[in-house]
Amino acid sequence: MIGLEEQIELFKLIGRELEEKVECFVIGGSAMLFYGLKSATKDVDLVFIADADRKQLVKTLENIGFEPKSYSIFKYEKAAENKPLLMERKDTRFDLFLNEIISTKLSAGIKGRITQKHEFSNFIVNTVSPEDIILLKCATERAGDRKDAADIIKSRKIDWDTIINEALWQTEHGKRVFTVYLFDFMMELKEDYKLDIPTEHIKKITKLYENEMMKIDESRKK
Repeated sequence: MIGLEEQIELFKLIGRELEEKVECFVIGGSAMLFYGLKSATKDVDLVFIADADRKQLVKTLENIGFEPKSYSIFKYEKAAENKPLLMERKDTRFDLFLNEIISTKLSAGIKGRITQKHEFSNFIVNTVSPEDIILLKCATERAGDRKDAADIIKSRKIDWDTIINEALWQTEHGKRVFTVYLFDFMMELKEDYKLDIPTEHIKKITKLYENEMMKIDESRKK
């Protein structure tokens, strides 16, 4: 587990060790730490636009004692064409993605909603929005991700239109079944955590889910 101060100190160390500027996007529990929405997280999730930047970070992590690891941690493992590189040292793990986070592309919309930018010498870290943290958690099967999303929803006013519109973009430009993932995720949050998700948004995602399932059924009949 790693807390905010430990994460910051680790990022500072990485920034000092890096030979050149490296920029990435922080998601998941690591992003929640920066928002004060979580006290600790099991792993540090980072997304890179450039493969060269990711390779630089891997080299730097190896220099400070991290080693490559292999895990099966995702609900839609077969759909993950771009699986992360996993690096671990003791009880701290980095999940390093390149452009795509399981079934989610790092879209212009996600980049445009960045609200925090942290610079640690040569290490530049952009924090995705709370809405995008929720969205990016919908392709996993970890109970902790459901709890994280529930905690965000309980503590902040969430723009559900942003989440649904991004899901539509992802469906059109990435995985066709993305709205199915989001529907399942929202239903679990509503039923298991008794969250008060606005009815109008439940109806929107339900309609999108039904439309996508109809398309899937039709394609199977061909």
